[in-house]
Amino acid sequence: MVSEAVKFQAHLVRGGLGLEEMKRLLLAYVECSDELEVKRRAFEDNLLGKTSKWIVKDMLYAFRRRFLSNSGLPPAELVGMLLKLPVPEATKNQVLFPYFIVTDSLVERCYRDLVLSRVNEPNPQLTSKEVREHLEALSLNHPELAKWSEKLKERWSRGFLTLLRRFNLMERSPKTNLKKLWLLPEPFAFFWLWFWEQGGSFWSAAEYPLWEILQVDGRQMEELLVEGQLKGWWSYQRSGSIVDFQPRFQTLMEWLENALG
Repeated sequence: MVSEAVKFQAHLVRGGLGLEEMKRLLLAYVECSDELEVKRRAFEDNLLGKTSKWIVKDMLYAFRRRFLSNSGLPPAELVGMLLKLPVPEATKNQVLFPYFIVTDSLVERCYRDLVLSRVNEPNPQLTSKEVREHLEALSLNHPELAKWSEKLKERWSRGFLTLLRRFNLMERSPKTNLKKLWLLPEPFAFFWLWFWEQGGSFWSAAEYPLWEILQVDGRQMEELLVEGQLKGWWSYQRSGSIVDFQPRFQTLMEWLENALG
């Protein structure tokens, strides 16, 4: 959970909704592995197709925060590799989704408080008014939010709903219905194999906090593990608390190169 000691910022209104722009920057980054070269292409080659240099600057700021920071998620090179592969856009978007959440403490807090808390209810709804009211409630313990203007709170609240819609977690405007995230096998494997690679055990991967953000419960995890075995990505057998899990690829990079390439 996000600590009360965290200072919330309005990242979402500073280049925070550029999903397609993040894809372009990631593809450029995987080509050159050089942040300065990506920056040059963004400004000089108009990589992002923007007429305002301030917008480009904000997009690069968001890119660095999401993909070049120590978030614990797979690095930008591996995300870019996946984006180059012939996989559906829904797969790519689900891989990108957690980067938009865990690198922005206010987005993560509101996602947990307002989305995860109600998405399994019958007919879950969320309005910008409710988001704005939640910002007001959070400001009691976060004086930095109390300094926000009403216009900024409104922009951020609408931006938060737009973010949910971009990742297919909410119906199109003007509807306010929340939609459950049903994680696809490829995004699951992408993160699972990374956590396995980092921790070296089944349980270190299974207990990683990201699964809550991706709305994966124990039953869904079991189904996705079985599906991954059927696809030949790993060997998996389980009897009660006894688990035998062996990946067919030693690293996430090998999986990207050989299983999806």
